[in-house]
Amino acid sequence: MKIPGLIYLFLAFLLFSSCSTEGDGCDKLVPIANLEDLYGCENTAYQMEIDLTEDHTIIRSQAEFEELVSGSCLPEIDFTEHNLVIGKKSLSNGLVSIDFKLINECDKDKFILYVTFTTGTFMNAPNVTYHALIPRLAENETLEVQIINKTRI
Repeated sequence: MKIPGLIYLFLAFLLFSSCSTEGDGCDKLVPIANLEDLYGCENTAYQMEIDLTEDHTIIRSQAEFEELVSGSCLPEIDFTEHNLVIGKKSLSNGLVSIDFKLINECDKDKFILYVTFTTGTFMNAPNVTYHALIPRLAENETLEVQIINKTRI
């Protein structure tokens, strides 16, 4: 029978195509944290401030954190383990949630942080602060932030 041969051929195709040059199949999800979970901060979307508009920055030291960030929770962050990615986003509707996903692109020195804002049908249009504690980046590693907007009806 030729069917088993076709099955093996199909499985081989899946195996080799799972790590394409575009990084579709071999991207790695990287664990991240936030100030709420690690340091007990609350409501950082509204309680934390940084002088940015529709942008983000990477904070690499406690001194830089204390200089750039203000708010009700300013913990001593372990910057030997983490970098703090922090940014501001204006929303057209009220904030429901912010979700994060950090991907390492196919073992390259490039990371992509996906920040998903879910908004509701509330009429307020907040300007919120978002942040993620990511593993400390090496000098040759880059980070790209992709913003995704979703509306929950």
